Parts: sequence; C-alpha cells; structure tokens
Amino acid sequence: MEEILVFVTGATVVILAIVWHFGRSSSLLHQWAVQNGYRIIRQEYRNFFKGPFFWTSTKGQTVYYVVVEDSGGNRRSGWVRCGGWWLGLLSDNVEVCWDD
Repeated sequence: MEEILVFVTGATVVILAIVWHFGRSSSLLHQWAVQNGYRIIRQEYRNFFKGPFFWTSTKGQTVYYVVVEDSGGNRRSGWVRCGGWWLGLLSDNVEVCWDD
C-alpha cells in the first residue's frame, strides 16, 4: 500500500511539473508577443532542433519557432527562447532571433 502512495505522489508531482513547464513557457511567449505588438499566427514548440539557440540553450529554457503578425499585417518568422540561463522558466527573459 505504501508503494502505491509513493508512486501516485511521484506521478502527481511529475504531471504538475510538466503542466507548469508548458503553461509558463506559453505564458512568457504570449506576454512577449503582446508587449511587442504581435499576434501569434503559428507557434511550434521545439524540443530538439532549436535553430540558432541549439548550442546555447539549457534544459530549463524553451524554444519556439513562431510566425507573428504586427498591427499593419506584416508577418515575420523566427525563433523565440523563453527563460534565463540560470533560472530557466523562473526568469521572465525572452529572446528572439528573426529569420530575416
């Protein structure tokens, strides 16, 4: 019985951590878009191929490939990294590298 409780507790912690990870990451991405006057047309979470951030990202950071549109209808695409080097998603850092 004790093993089941330990398993359920562990599974719950893992699930909550995953939900927080993706929720926080998406929140940072959308806050960045609003602050810069963009509407996100497409966002792709990149787990392995992280474009220009491939060699410089930590496990605590997330990378998205995005297509955004500004208020004038102009579209841009590029790579957005959420989180900081040391604090990961606990940081509000967001960096972008445009395809242009």
